[in-house]
Amino acid sequence: MKTTHQIVYGNCLEKLKKLPDESVDLIFADPPYGLAKKKGLGWAYSKHITLQETWDIFSKDEFFKFNIEWINECWRVLKQGGSFWVCGSFHNIYQLGFILQHLDAKINNSIVWFKPNAQPNITCRMFTESTEHLIWAVKNHSKTKWTFNYDDTKNKIFDSLSPKGKQTRNVWSIALTSPKEKWAGVHPTQKPSELLRRVILSSSKPNDLVLDPFVGSGTTSVVAKSLGRNSIGIDNNKKYLEIAKKRLSQELL
Repeated sequence: MKTTHQIVYGNCLEKLKKLPDESVDLIFADPPYGLAKKKGLGWAYSKHITLQETWDIFSKDEFFKFNIEWINECWRVLKQGGSFWVCGSFHNIYQLGFILQHLDAKINNSIVWFKPNAQPNITCRMFTESTEHLIWAVKNHSKTKWTFNYDDTKNKIFDSLSPKGKQTRNVWSIALTSPKEKWAGVHPTQKPSELLRRVILSSSKPNDLVLDPFVGSGTTSVVAKSLGRNSIGIDNNKKYLEIAKKRLSQELL
């Protein structure tokens, strides 16, 4: 199946405003977590895990304002009955959920992504952080039925916690990186292709349009292409977008 894929360089707030209302079937967003120390929220506890990327540096007020703005723009371009997925850690996921609830979104599930190979906590002052969280919300569910490919989830999504042929649980065991992925680890917050495969496979149809406003090194776009979906990826980092374009041209995960 021939599909189209756009990689767009620029600020997501500016680029999203150029998209028509209700033009996107599925949105997956992996936004900044606010982890950077310098003038940021200071969530990192050691140099070993500090994320010092300029795109992740916000004051508390800036961070909240930014999250409200980009979520509202995404909600505008999402079709009636469309799915909105957002990924985060405990640093930002509660704020994102709060904003979505005030949009009157229907939150279908909260997914816990368990990382069996997560890095240890070297401070030994708290539990080892080995999960991230995904919120799956849908727009105007009372008027338009959302997509959920139940048979695909039973037969094509499985791991040690969810046997093949059974209903898929909302706890997903997925390694942080896989040696099978040539491009694994090229971005500091890169998500494994298996995570995106589950999101796109479960809640979109072939030839649907998938939007990622923080596409980074392009995993969402590449997985969308492999599953016969169209995609738009936006990011403000030229280096990572060049990698995204290369991955798309080579059709490699």
